[in-house]
Amino acid sequence: MKNLLKNKTKLAFQVAIVGLITVLLIMGKRGVDLEKFCPFGGILSLGSKLWLGSMACNMTGLQMFMGIALALGVIVFGKLFCGYLCPIGIVIEWLNKLTSRFKLSFTIKGVFDRILRVGKYILLYFTAYYSITSSELWCKKFDPYYAAVSGFDHDVTVWAGILAIIAVLLISAFVKFFWCKYACPLGALSNIFANSIITIPIIILFIILRIAGIDISILWLILLLVLTGAITEIFRFKFYSVSPFKIKIDHNHCSSCKLCNKNCPQGIEVESYDIVDHPDCNLCMDCVESCETDKSIKLNNGKTWVPAALIIVLVVLGTIIGKNFQFKTITERWGDFDNIKTVSVMKMEGLRSVKCWGSSMSLKRKLERIKGIVGLDTWTSNFKIAVYYDNTKMSEQDVKKAIFTPKKYKLKSYSFNDNIKNLTVVDIPIEGIWDTYDNTDLFYLLRANPGVAGFKTNFGEPVIVTIVYDAEKTTMQEIKKSIEAPSYTKKSKDKTEVIESDFECRGTGTETAKILSSDFMKDYFSGYTKTFNDYKKHKLNDFTIFEIGLPDAESSIIKRKLAYLASHLSFNDGVMRIATSLNDGPVLHVYYISSMTDSTTIHNLLLTPNLKFMTSKDGEKETPNIFKFSENSRLIKK
Repeated sequence: MKNLLKNKTKLAFQVAIVGLITVLLIMGKRGVDLEKFCPFGGILSLGSKLWLGSMACNMTGLQMFMGIALALGVIVFGKLFCGYLCPIGIVIEWLNKLTSRFKLSFTIKGVFDRILRVGKYILLYFTAYYSITSSELWCKKFDPYYAAVSGFDHDVTVWAGILAIIAVLLISAFVKFFWCKYACPLGALSNIFANSIITIPIIILFIILRIAGIDISILWLILLLVLTGAITEIFRFKFYSVSPFKIKIDHNHCSSCKLCNKNCPQGIEVESYDIVDHPDCNLCMDCVESCETDKSIKLNNGKTWVPAALIIVLVVLGTIIGKNFQFKTITERWGDFDNIKTVSVMKMEGLRSVKCWGSSMSLKRKLERIKGIVGLDTWTSNFKIAVYYDNTKMSEQDVKKAIFTPKKYKLKSYSFNDNIKNLTVVDIPIEGIWDTYDNTDLFYLLRANPGVAGFKTNFGEPVIVTIVYDAEKTTMQEIKKSIEAPSYTKKSKDKTEVIESDFECRGTGTETAKILSSDFMKDYFSGYTKTFNDYKKHKLNDFTIFEIGLPDAESSIIKRKLAYLASHLSFNDGVMRIATSLNDGPVLHVYYISSMTDSTTIHNLLLTPNLKFMTSKDGEKETPNIFKFSENSRLIKK
């Protein structure tokens, strides 16, 4: 235990990192970003910004400057991040300490070691290329840290994440730093920066060629950096570095006790060097702190606390600059932007749905269809946008209306034949509602009130919400209290979250109508339609409609499966559309040409135990038919 606590400086950093991650995991339920200080994502996002003009998903200026701080730190000082801050490295180091006590940990050496080191460069090549050319962090597919702390969210490829975690928690526990030496793309990138005498000229040459107008792809820059890094590490086993900071051995004082070898986490034979230039050395100072012979081993340009001080300086500078300098996620212009003299800009903050490159581009595609809007900037770090528009063709109010997406939610169901139940309709202005996330928050808040049947959001400043409720079960005062609740509990399959909300009602609402529950069900019915085959070549009165009851038409599972039913029916050339509708109850409409098929054939297709469907990858496949239709059916001629 005494030996484990000798390097107190590094231990303090490791405890702080583990503590920070623990706090973030606890706060993650409140939307805290688990990759807030990810330097690898920051570097890749910087590459994406320089190449495509857009930042990778969820990355901000903070991550970018953390990445820049890491790169500069490696070039000038050494691989400090790996030794002090990397959470994966911390876990691996302490697992190694545990297995070493039972003599179960070993270091791969010789030719096999050199060959395995190629792995991390191959992984870096694909990670960097696909991330920079798509503005999406490809590393999320397999990153063991992200997979673990996110609970294998949708960005993680499950099998790749599992393999990576096995490499970290199992293989690296017995093979010293297996992940770091042979698989970690950030380790490979750090080595490329450490190889700065070769790396920097390559980058400068690439920039010069691009400025000169030579259309050279980023692929070649990444490939050349990866190749030079791998070749230097594997064949030279040290880097062409400008860093003056190295561990120095004074053999005039060294007693050859080899305590430095024994205590090196990386398994480096420190005692055999004059100056430790091994590619795995990250200046962790364990060898220096473990030495019991005065003056035999030291950092040649400073005290043992110098690396820790440098880390603090780099992190603080990166944080300060990153917090005060935010990169735009996207900068898009279209139409005749450069020639329009009457361009105005409308800025908005708090649009939580604009959270990454993908959602930014989705908003751009929506806005570029609106005549008069000619540009969009987004900053996903604070959910901010700037929309550029021609003020001779539209007003700022028109721009806001173009951004706004009205929503409709049904919270309660009633019998379609129940014309006795009366429901009250009220319009109420609500501050704080704008995008889909706000609508979702309102949905959960109102769902907790047993008397609310449904609601719609309508454009306005503030947004006008139309609420339908049963006056026998609730009042507008109670509904207002539900809306203005400071938080709500959201339960999913894997977790329970407490979500904060901040809505404010203006007044108690204006009653606009009394409606029957059957009318409410028709108004709030969520239908589905899909056309196929040669539908667009025909007029509506060419079709006969086969109608059959589909009681579960609004079920989320059924709505997802309707695409399979459409594909199944499309094998019959005479069938060209399906749609769900509402008569006395939910029904399915199948549109067909009577000269090409008949109702009996369609009925039989609907009742088959399995549905055939086509995929672009695997061709024809089958899935169980889960649809339950009513016995009654009829034909409708348009």
